[in-house]
Amino acid sequence: MKLLVVDDDVHIRRIVALYLRGHDVAEAATGEEALARLAGDHFDAVIVDLILPQFGGLRLCRKIKESAAPPRVIVISGDEQLRDDAREAGADAFLAKPFTKDDLAAAVSS
Repeated sequence: MKLLVVDDDVHIRRIVALYLRGHDVAEAATGEEALARLAGDHFDAVIVDLILPQFGGLRLCRKIKESAAPPRVIVISGDEQLRDDAREAGADAFLAKPFTKDDLAAAVSS
């Protein structure tokens, strides 16, 4: 499975990549970088942090879902109150921080 992890915190990106060892994981630090990667390649799922500078995670979710064949979008956030907003923006799954390796694996494989 080919996955894109979008988070401005390099430590979170690396933890997610470590948790998803065995998958083909790419990283992006910004929404703009994520959109550029998505335009140039196919991903099965995108794991998006909602709090991104300049180009928020909700906006990124909406842009991803506008594509002809959108990948699955998994949102991660420390604010569970944003769950409904994330779903409305096109998220297929929501993970509250802190999450476990098993939580992430379940969201990716469902």
